[in-house]
Amino acid sequence: MTTLPSPCRLSVFLSRKTNVGVVLRRGPSEWTQLIRWDRKTDRFTLGQWFHGRVYERRCDLSPNGELFIYFAAKHGPRQHTEEDIGEAWTAISKPPYFTALALWPNLGSWYGGGVFVKDNTVLLDVTCNPEPHPDFRPHKLKIRPLPGESAPWEQRLLRDGWQLVERGFDPRTHRRVGAKEIWEKQHPSLPVKLCRQVEDVDFKRFGGPYLDTLWLEVDDELVPLEHATWADWECWDRLVFVRDGRLFAASLDGTSLTAIELFDFNPNEPQQVETPNWARRWS
Repeated sequence: MTTLPSPCRLSVFLSRKTNVGVVLRRGPSEWTQLIRWDRKTDRFTLGQWFHGRVYERRCDLSPNGELFIYFAAKHGPRQHTEEDIGEAWTAISKPPYFTALALWPNLGSWYGGGVFVKDNTVLLDVTCNPEPHPDFRPHKLKIRPLPGESAPWEQRLLRDGWQLVERGFDPRTHRRVGAKEIWEKQHPSLPVKLCRQVEDVDFKRFGGPYLDTLWLEVDDELVPLEHATWADWECWDRLVFVRDGRLFAASLDGTSLTAIELFDFNPNEPQQVETPNWARRWS
């Protein structure tokens, strides 16, 4: 398989009640695109671009797939206006658009973001400012604080059926507290486990400082998902994973994986995308 020298970086979020997914595509480094994935037909709606940084470990998709919470920042000098919200914020939007319906300013980019417990309930990591922006208040949403010792990415894994086998890092600071960190998720109907090992932070690593090593456990056999950066069991039991800026679906025959490419996101380039009216209002 040919590996691109600089593939785009993908993060994927799956709704738990519907056949909807969201893909965050990053690249160039200061540009992120939001994409809606119809998992029933494997059709992709290419959405809005954001010029700045979206922190994928602090994002989440609502169970019904209708709302997306994300943490974003625009670092560096900015022209101040009365509507200025600062350099970092948590927002809720309707994918595949970033246009904020609710928004919480954040003082810096160390913490922020959130996770959906239910369609109308959000655990918010607002360590700096628990009050929403007066022009972007949540509508019919219950906002609760995220447990102080946890982080959005950890809460999302636990909610989606991943089990922590061994603790290696503090979830908020990523400070090492053990020899290694292992998570696993059982296949819905087969004696197969999807496993991930959380690696050390490396700020010089291409694609970002955080990395997971992924493999399958089939009976006593280990099947590595080489070069994969994300993987999960899909709602109808297929394995989906990301590799080199592409999204794949795979079936398992014993210890042999047969994968097909669903979409190659590498050719996408930043462009102006207008937000339609339905994505600018709550209902």
